[in-house]
Amino acid sequence: MTKLRDLAVEHYTVEHVPNDHPDGKLPWRLYQTVRNAIVRTCRRHGPIGPLGEIPLDKQNLNILKDWQRGDENPVYWVVDDQYNDERYLYMEIEDPLALSPKWLEDITATLRRFPGWGIGVVNLTKGYLIIFADRLLVKGQPFKRCRAAMDVIEAARKQIR
Repeated sequence: MTKLRDLAVEHYTVEHVPNDHPDGKLPWRLYQTVRNAIVRTCRRHGPIGPLGEIPLDKQNLNILKDWQRGDENPVYWVVDDQYNDERYLYMEIEDPLALSPKWLEDITATLRRFPGWGIGVVNLTKGYLIIFADRLLVKGQPFKRCRAAMDVIEAARKQIR
């Protein structure tokens, strides 16, 4: 398990941190495999949405019928759309307390199974957070003094809109 003390905190200033799939086009099933794992991890900590897991072993998958619905009042909003060929998932955390040390440890442990993947937390008011298995990339004034993962958690909690 990843411990908070083992997560590096890196500050960045660029507008976009590229994280391309090394083999070119990112397959839809690979994206959804990683998303399913993140959804399962988040669900251990609270309700998720807008959609749950998608079955990837069905021959004739009907996305509208077969995709599991999300929970009522989700606190972890894991975006289901694959926007590009980068190894990023995007999510919103709707409750500041849901961004907990235990959740962050579990998420980074899940990401460890998928090398190179990251999660962008998109609903922070004055900054941005990208979570990887071994580091937290932070941008913005509220993160300026952050040196450790717990500092990032505290700063991010104050920005959740």
